[in-house]
Amino acid sequence: MAETAKEVSNNPKPTRRNPEGASRRILQGFLAVILALVVVAMVFCGVFYIILKNNVYGLGEAFRPIFQDNPVLRLALPPLPKEFDPDAPENLTDAEIRKKYAEYRQKVADLTAQLDEANKLISQYESDLNVLDETRAAIEANEKLLASIREEQEKLEQLKLEVAELIATGNKEGFLEYYAQINPETAEAIYKELAREDINRQAKAELAKPYAAMDPARAARVLAELWARDQETALGVFEGLSNNAKAQILENMEPSIAAEITKALSDRMLIK
Repeated sequence: MAETAKEVSNNPKPTRRNPEGASRRILQGFLAVILALVVVAMVFCGVFYIILKNNVYGLGEAFRPIFQDNPVLRLALPPLPKEFDPDAPENLTDAEIRKKYAEYRQKVADLTAQLDEANKLISQYESDLNVLDETRAAIEANEKLLASIREEQEKLEQLKLEVAELIATGNKEGFLEYYAQINPETAEAIYKELAREDINRQAKAELAKPYAAMDPARAARVLAELWARDQETALGVFEGLSNNAKAQILENMEPSIAAEITKALSDRMLIK
């Protein structure tokens, strides 16, 4: 009996397994592994950050084209050197190079358009300048022409005064000389006219001599009869008489005839 109790006491009772505890232990182990991986990753990232930041073995510059477009990863890159050219092809990615190329092409197109517009403006300015030069030359030519016209007008006015003086003094030679200066053909025509008038005047004087020698009353009777038959000849006789003889003969004529002859003589003087 005692032995049986001893055997029972030496063999413990079997224990029951706890599934919840096993799951908890697995989860804890998994979390521990994850935490270890996170710590390792953080350590790795920290070391990698230090290596990049300090550009160890040039890794910072090697990773620059990859990280520089990322706002977070680019924080790990080392600072740019002072002589660094961000637009140099070796410092740009393929995408940046294509972008810069497109920008440069657009800029070249804009500059070309501006250059064409500037050339058009220059051409317009040159054309306007040529027009201005031509206008200035025309103005200068017109000024010279006006000066010449004024000079000729002054000469003409002076000649007019000289002609008026010549006419007033009855200087035929001077009058002909004046017209010879202006137009030789006109001067010749005037000279012929003056010569013809001189011949007519001499003929009329010869025709009037007998009447000038007559008694004024007798001459009045004869010329009254001549006026009734041939007025043109009678007027020629009167034009050949002196003013004194003419007045005496007209006084001895009938007033109506004397008035007709006086009017005819006046009309002929106006026509001349």
